[in-house]
Amino acid sequence: MFNIALDTLGCKLNQAETEAIGREFAEAGYRLVSPQDNWDIYILNTCTVTHVADRKARYQVRIARRHNPNGFICLTGCYAENGGDGITCPDANLILDNERKADIVAEIVRLFPLEVSAKALYEHGRTRSFIKIQDGCDNFCSYCIVPFVRRNKSCREVGEIISEINLRQAEGYQEIVLTGTEIGEYTSGGFNLAGLIKSILEFTFIPRLRLSSLQPNEITPQLLALWQNPRLCNHFHIALQSGSDRILSFMQRPYALTDYTCTLESIRACLPDTAVTTDVIVGFPGETDEDFLLSLRYVEKAGFARVHPFPYSERPGTFASAMSGKLDPAVIKTRLLQMMFAAKNASLQYRRQKIGMERDVLWENKTRGGLWFGYTPDYIRVYGKFNQKPVNTISRVKLGKIHTDGILATEIYPQA
Repeated sequence: MFNIALDTLGCKLNQAETEAIGREFAEAGYRLVSPQDNWDIYILNTCTVTHVADRKARYQVRIARRHNPNGFICLTGCYAENGGDGITCPDANLILDNERKADIVAEIVRLFPLEVSAKALYEHGRTRSFIKIQDGCDNFCSYCIVPFVRRNKSCREVGEIISEINLRQAEGYQEIVLTGTEIGEYTSGGFNLAGLIKSILEFTFIPRLRLSSLQPNEITPQLLALWQNPRLCNHFHIALQSGSDRILSFMQRPYALTDYTCTLESIRACLPDTAVTTDVIVGFPGETDEDFLLSLRYVEKAGFARVHPFPYSERPGTFASAMSGKLDPAVIKTRLLQMMFAAKNASLQYRRQKIGMERDVLWENKTRGGLWFGYTPDYIRVYGKFNQKPVNTISRVKLGKIHTDGILATEIYPQA
């Protein structure tokens, strides 16, 4: 029996793929362990969206090699697709790009065959399961490397997705996250994303269904109408990237600021108690003080539940990498700190508005301080005290005072 450790960097799509790979290994008879445990084979599914992501991939492989000098290390994912070869990652024994990722189990089975193939249970300690519904992107935003490393667009069939969700529910999962590179572009067998969600709600009984990132133009009245079903988590992640139309144009984003604002207004008119989270890039080539202030003011006023600010990261081969007007790193750092402060205030303001309300919380894990934490449908992190393990259960709570990055539950009622 070989012990296999799976590790993931980057997006929810990567998490979904790693989860699926883990299940294949378990079914083939391999034992899945934590990267911190004694493993024979370590597999890292990587990201390359920024230069920091590349650095994390190399660092993670070095850590794995120190942990087990004689172990077998396999590097796969977007960094492997974008140049993670033996020169830039000498500690990896095997490098498989995204197209070969689907063959990773077969390749490991070939290299490390089992004498006996025994069914194994895949346990990774999460209460949410990420399910890939779509892959590939051809939007070519000027800063983004993803269309270069995930070239081939594909969508899974509705029946296949529904079958997987029912399997995950049978295993005890309480929440499913639909993920992909551009899930708003989902289309299969005459079904668009709204049609897929409608079918999932009809043919599964999973308590919670959550979506990963969408574009503003993908949030239609037809889609919003489905959120009358309480099983759909009232949370939308819609990347803003900039509050300046000039910079959005340079970024080749498929919307203007008025489009984004109209989408926010539509969501809140239809679903007033819904959280919207977003991403913002700071320091894009050509970004002036005025452009940055437009982004900063938008974040301060938009009422986001959470904001993820990122410094612009040049990706060789993208359109933006050839643009003039690159900013001084010191300027980017200063702007990033300002945006992070605004993001922190936005999150705090959103959580303060929820104090005293009741919410259902799906409990996930225990903190070092002894409190358990979990998430509401609108993705507020909630902390609570329990005498017994509440992991993977849903409880109704009353939201009390602000606690670190979330809210402390002052009352916890019987399970919902």
